[in-house]
Amino acid sequence: MYIIITLLYKIQQNISDFFYSDICTSLPNLDYDTACWTIVSEGWRAKCCTQRAAIMNCSKHERHTRNYDYMEGGDVRIRQLFSRTQWFLTIDESGNIRGTQDPTNCNSILEIRTVSEGGILAIKGVKSQYYISMSKNGKLKGKVRIYSENCNFKEFFLENYFNAYASVKWNKTNEMYITLSQKGMPQRGNRTRRENVASHFIPMKCKEEERRVE
Repeated sequence: MYIIITLLYKIQQNISDFFYSDICTSLPNLDYDTACWTIVSEGWRAKCCTQRAAIMNCSKHERHTRNYDYMEGGDVRIRQLFSRTQWFLTIDESGNIRGTQDPTNCNSILEIRTVSEGGILAIKGVKSQYYISMSKNGKLKGKVRIYSENCNFKEFFLENYFNAYASVKWNKTNEMYITLSQKGMPQRGNRTRRENVASHFIPMKCKEEERRVE
């Protein structure tokens, strides 16, 4: 199985050598379904990044930010959040949060900023300038240019190589997560669980787009 999966992975021509060497090490430790999903999702990520570099033009809306590599202690990432349910998370100019399957949608470009230690983040749309906020009853909405504790989320790194984002403030009874359903709509946080696939996201990096925003 390992040989087959590795050969499939090598077909994805746009994937970086670094990620290739990393996944070849980790594939034997994954079950078949998870390994195949990892290959497909990373191939999709590489394809989307190439398309965005050639097609997307959001420059008149973009705010100039400094970008750092998060894993090396940086405080800002420019990313797209791609859900395991096959949607890119967007925040539009009205503060609406939903999914799109268009990888060139300008509202899917997000600024993910570290606000404190322990993986506490604030997520904002680069174009709309709305923060993602969660209310006490678990409803997701955009908060324009106003940062509050409702905008804080804790990032969890899951064993299946996805990330999950839970509200920091509203977690007394159960953790409430950012989600996108199979229809691309956010669910109320009190109905979400970490193990639910709707809570799983890949923060997708595109170097071409980062250079555009800088």
